[in-house]
Amino acid sequence: MIKSIELNAEFETREELFAALKTNKKLILANKKGEAKTKRNNSAFGFMDMRKHVIKGLPNLDDDFIYPVISNTNYLDSHMDVHLDGSMNRTAKNQNNKIYYVADHKLEVDSVIAMPKDVEILLEKCSWKDLNRNYEGDTEALIFKIAKTDIMHDKFMKMASKGNDLQNSIRMMYVDLGMAINSQDAEYKEEYALYLEYYPKIANKGNFDTIDYFFPVRELKIHMEGSAVLFGSNDATNQIKDIDPPKGTQTSEPEKSLRQQQAEYYLNI
Repeated sequence: MIKSIELNAEFETREELFAALKTNKKLILANKKGEAKTKRNNSAFGFMDMRKHVIKGLPNLDDDFIYPVISNTNYLDSHMDVHLDGSMNRTAKNQNNKIYYVADHKLEVDSVIAMPKDVEILLEKCSWKDLNRNYEGDTEALIFKIAKTDIMHDKFMKMASKGNDLQNSIRMMYVDLGMAINSQDAEYKEEYALYLEYYPKIANKGNFDTIDYFFPVRELKIHMEGSAVLFGSNDATNQIKDIDPPKGTQTSEPEKSLRQQQAEYYLNI
């Protein structure tokens, strides 16, 4: 059986799945565009050490800031979506200093990590190797830049400063997307053309036995907030930077680094 999360149904054959997707295409795309969704990054880049992973054009890289990576492109996630290069250009520019950084997608006073005026949005092109993933090619990473002195959430800062593997997530709305289907039958001419155009761009093809269909996202919009979370659905975003407390607040006994914790973990499994 083949399950479709978009249709909330199972199909015995690919042909039956494709026919249902095609019949309900307008409704599926309208539903996707009609509501804000949270797109979580599984084992998120978390907090990127830009000094070790050189990315051109990113200014003021120092210990006084954190850089949570909120989203990325060219990755097929569990929603069967692929955010394409350029899909976040407009929102990164227009939403700068207008987006909260919060905990667990909760728009509540106690969940605010940083206020919009203190959240600078950066969009940087980098290699997958920079993100500690063994994929070929590049991705565009949507990154928040926040001064540690502007962080308002004590528990978040404590967890992050101890090297806990926090992840990140974007609340977003689709602006422009299509449906790509892997079928050469004449009735899927438009959908197959999208498949041929965008399938080669997917970095994580090896995560799937087959990719019969997906939704290439040409443009998306950040909606109100990006979040620190514990778990997600996009495994291209593991935490690769320890976050030190603001200067003057370090304890006398240093915590184990994230890399030390990871090494100990893998030695014990």
